[in-house]
Amino acid sequence: MKYTCVFFDLDNTLLDFSAGEACAVAQVLKENGLPYDDDTVKLYSKINKSYWERFENGEIPKSAIFESRFKTLLECLGKEGNPAKITKEYGYNLSLQHQTVKGAKEILRYLRSAGLRVYATTNGLAATQYRRIKESGLEPLFDGVFVSEQAGHQKPEKEYFDFVIEHIPEKNRRKILIVGDSQSSDILGGINSGIDTCWYNPQGKAAKYPSAFEINTLYELKNYI
Repeated sequence: MKYTCVFFDLDNTLLDFSAGEACAVAQVLKENGLPYDDDTVKLYSKINKSYWERFENGEIPKSAIFESRFKTLLECLGKEGNPAKITKEYGYNLSLQHQTVKGAKEILRYLRSAGLRVYATTNGLAATQYRRIKESGLEPLFDGVFVSEQAGHQKPEKEYFDFVIEHIPEKNRRKILIVGDSQSSDILGGINSGIDTCWYNPQGKAAKYPSAFEINTLYELKNYI
């Protein structure tokens, strides 16, 4: 067996972040008397994604994401509101969302039954991510969870993966596989860290960075373990 452990991204790899985000955003916008139609939710998602990409590229601090995304949304909508209040309420609503991607539990169980260790490796707020993992039922299927907020570094930084490896038994990077949907954090993170990657690409997007493997469903991972 080539690999002994797998680092799984959470959002839009094991947890259906898009669905959870849409529910949480719509709810908080409605509660604050703002438009909460599909177009507004999609606009927020686009704004949020752009801030996270800038953060992962080292262009802005993480605090700028939480300080600015709803402020930017309000500006785009031409509406008044309290961005800090909305941000706090959204974070709570998001922590309650725990929809899983099809096959998530099955592939984790399969890998563990095959003798591999599996870890959650994710950017985000620790309180939010831990609650979502627990509520989703994925918690007992992980050998460990590593959130960027606690690591002091974030994907795709090499230091983030260095931190993870310091806290697990496996030290040989050739025995580790990173699985994730994000080119900018998971795939680039593997390149920066000298770790093989498997790109989870259900939408068939064009790759920006090379990966060892590419899958459209989580079930396909069985072919490469």
